[in-house]
Formats: sequence, structure tokens, C-alpha cells
Amino acid sequence: MNRTPHDGRRPDEGIAVIWVAVFLLVSLWFVSLAIDMGKLMAAKTQLQAAADAAALAGASSVDPETGDLVQDSARVRAAEVAAANAAYEGVQTSVVIDAVNDVSFPTPKQVRVIVRREAATGNPVLTHFAQTLGIPNLSVNADATAEVQQLGEPCERLAPFAPEDVPDSAFNSDCGSEYTLKDGSGQGQQGNFQLLELPDCNEDAFSGGGAAAIYQYVRYGYDCCMRIDDEWVYSEPGNKVGPFRAALQDRFDADTDSRQGICYQEYTGNSSRVFITPIIESFDVSGKKLVRIVKFAAFFLKDRPGGSMTQQGVKGQFIKFVVPGNPGPDPPDDSMLFGIHLVE
Repeated sequence: MNRTPHDGRRPDEGIAVIWVAVFLLVSLWFVSLAIDMGKLMAAKTQLQAAADAAALAGASSVDPETGDLVQDSARVRAAEVAAANAAYEGVQTSVVIDAVNDVSFPTPKQVRVIVRREAATGNPVLTHFAQTLGIPNLSVNADATAEVQQLGEPCERLAPFAPEDVPDSAFNSDCGSEYTLKDGSGQGQQGNFQLLELPDCNEDAFSGGGAAAIYQYVRYGYDCCMRIDDEWVYSEPGNKVGPFRAALQDRFDADTDSRQGICYQEYTGNSSRVFITPIIESFDVSGKKLVRIVKFAAFFLKDRPGGSMTQQGVKGQFIKFVVPGNPGPDPPDDSMLFGIHLVE
């Protein structure tokens, strides 16, 4: 009897090859799905960062007389900052928003920004795996709301250092202007470095001076209120560089705009780098300085404090004088400072 060439083979031979092919195809689909989901999640994260930055930039356009937002300027700033960010489509591209339709104002002191990767706006996130299912792209968006907030009366949350009054009040807020807020050891000082020995405050857990109090007051501000001519205080002896520098660095790091070397006119952060300080006149008394508060002012910290602070001290850009007054809206208090922060 003649045997055919297929005699002796099992009937299931070749099935393994089919299973391998199916496994490879399914694996390819899962890899493509992972790529799609990864791109989508990355796009969402990037869009949220762009929305946050754009909202804060829009909120920086505040009318200093009323604390309300200047809407036309806020729209322009939000669009400019959004465009400086990028998010995935097929690749990363600039985030472009419609300054009219994507920027809104829930209240006079709030700005809301929506950033999109949608088919309707012509910039969706392109897919790989989903294309095999007839889904060539996916839509994702993000939004953020920033708010202008009154910082409070200038006599509260003061920094525990104070520049001397300049004759004829000759402070100016030009971009290049800087004033010494705290002296360094390389400036010929002998024990007094413009730190203030603030009186005990029953609203906090710190008393007098010391490293812990210096850190607390520089980082968060003095809890009690100091008023013009109300009381005299002494300067705080010693440089206290360690806690002072640590507090300034923490305050700098907490700001949403951490660019160094910029002026206040370019700044779009949450006001963590803005200090309200007393302006003082002082008198030498037995090796100490007796200090009297003559006014209040706000200063902007341009750079993150480094090791050179020991010798050079701390400098800040003058922003404006502030005067304690009625914080109510009627009449508007034009002496107040305003900060901005994200609320959603």
C-alpha cells in the first residue's frame, strides 16, 4: 500500500504557529493601547500645567485700586503663557487657546482658563491602537481657576527685618532697583543686621527672637500686628543666617513662579516672594538699635537665596508703600496688596 507524504503527521500540527501569531497580534494591540493611554495621560498632565500657568498669568492682571481683574489684559497674558507650554497631539505642540472663548471670569476677582486637545478645535491626541477600532483620535482638556486675594492689613504678617527709611522716601520700583532688606556680615556690620526683636505674640508659639522664631516669621510672617509709632522695638542681635536662609528658600520654592533674576513687572506667581516689611528709623542704644516703624512697604525677592547671603545680605525690589486702612470695598482701599492663587 502506498503512503502519502502526509502520513504519520498529527492532525493538530501547525496549530502552535497560529497561536503564536494570535499572541503576537494581541501583544501588539496591548502595546499600542499602552502607548495611547500613556500619551493621553501625558497630554492631560501637560494641559493641566498649561491651564494652571495661564490662569495665574491672567490673574496677575489686577487693578491695584480695586483688586478686580483687568479682563482684556488678563486674556492676553493667559494666552501668551499658555502658548509657552506644550502638550501632545501626535507630538508635543504649543498650547493655543482662544482668548475670548477659553478665558472667562466667574467673579470680578477670578479668571478661569480652559485648554483643549479636541477634534472640534483641530488638535486632538492622535491614537495608535484605537485606530484599528475606528477611533483615530481622542479628546482631552483641562481647566484652572485663579483668584486675586487681598493679603490683609500691612501691619499683619510682617517679615522680621526692616530696611532703613531712605531720605525723602526715595524708593523707586524700577526694574533694576534693589534695596538691602537684611545686612550681611561683609557689609561692616557689628552684630546688628536689620533683624527685629519682635515682641512676644500670644497668637503664636514663638517668643522673642531665636532661630525658630526667625524661621517662622520669615517663612510665614509675624502673627501679631505692629503699627506705625505704636511701639518701639530693638534690633535682633546676630546674623542668624541658617534659619533666615532656609525660610527664604522655602518661601521661594513655594512660589508658582520660580524664575530667577526677573523683576516684579514680569512676575506671575502666587506672591510667596513678596514681603511686607516695616520701614524704620533707628537709634543706637548701648550697642543695640532702638527701632521705630515709620511706614510699611512691599518688596519682591528676585533670586533664590544662596550661600553668598552670609556676606552679601538680602536685597529686594521695592514694589510700593502700603498704609493700613479700611479693607472694605466701599470706598476701595488703594493701599492694599493683592496676591493670586489657584482655587480649582
